[in-house]
Amino acid sequence: MKRSSSFPPVTLLRDSRGAAIVEFALLAPVLLMILLGISGYGQYFLLAHSTQQLANDSARATIAGMSAAERLSLANAAMTRELLRLPEIRPGTATLSVEEAPPMITVRVRVDASRIGMFHIGLLPMPDPLIERSAVIQQGGVL
Repeated sequence: MKRSSSFPPVTLLRDSRGAAIVEFALLAPVLLMILLGISGYGQYFLLAHSTQQLANDSARATIAGMSAAERLSLANAAMTRELLRLPEIRPGTATLSVEEAPPMITVRVRVDASRIGMFHIGLLPMPDPLIERSAVIQQGGVL
């Protein structure tokens, strides 16, 4: 009986049992980065939207104020009240400023997201963690 001298055996070349695990090992890091990107940017968009809502609600609250100090107080109270409903923004990370240029009032809200979620991990390129949004409203409401 003559033995074949070809190496590796023909059956080994046709065997594909380990192909799936090799393909998974090659694609798993790419899949993981895509999933982390979806999660990280989703969190950023949630924070940006919540910051804009804080600015909008605080600006609406200033309509009732009769003086600049009262408008600032009303805006701060509205932001404090809304922060209780927004678990994604940690206490102490949001600041508010009110600028008046009659007849317009501009309310700016800044949220420091550098310690929130995906921003401090550094695996993905993320947008600036300092999110600033503003809302402008006319004194006395709309004409």
